[in-house]
Amino acid sequence: MEAGKVQSQVREAGPRSARTRAALLAAAQTLLAERPIGSVSIDEIVQAAGVAKGSFYNHFTDKEALAAAVRGNIRETLELAVGKIIEGVSDPAQRVARAICIYVAYVFAERERALVLQQLCVGLAAIDSPLNERLLHEIAEGLRARRFVAPSVEAGVLFVLGAAHIALLRIVEEPDRGRTIPICQQLIALVLRGLGIPLDEAESITALAIYELVEAGSPLRNETENI
Repeated sequence: MEAGKVQSQVREAGPRSARTRAALLAAAQTLLAERPIGSVSIDEIVQAAGVAKGSFYNHFTDKEALAAAVRGNIRETLELAVGKIIEGVSDPAQRVARAICIYVAYVFAERERALVLQQLCVGLAAIDSPLNERLLHEIAEGLRARRFVAPSVEAGVLFVLGAAHIALLRIVEEPDRGRTIPICQQLIALVLRGLGIPLDEAESITALAIYELVEAGSPLRNETENI
């Protein structure tokens, strides 16, 4: 009986621990959408999460580690969505355009998370970040195939990341889709032009990606709702 009781407690500890971690992440996400990490206290986080303060340190060493986990979760969600959307697309230009469109659609659909990304942009430009690995591959492939033109892979990656982040800021500041989507479309076409894609082709690739992934019933919800 005692052995069975211990086994039951062990089984319960896993789900309970996962729920505590999820509650901390959710609470931190909401708070970080409102204020920078420096002005958010651990006491506020655990109170919002509804967990004991000691539980915090079972999962995170400090609030910066929690903030990094929140940011990582959001970026991972985006990376998984991008991976599914570009699957089977062979043209590097189309893949980059569709990836940025998913980012745009995500920012429109997930304002709280977009605000968190705006606050937690640390590491965005790290070329060796695992979360930039896909973009690094896309730019490298485009250069090898002579589809893209750029001084270096790193310059191409930073160029695309910079444009995507500016799109995020624009949507956060002006969430009116009617005004902001056309600007995002122009920005993405400009990115393709900057990578060496001819004007007409850059505009047609971007227009189709915007229509399919941002304007017309975006598939984003199906790609991210269970992550």
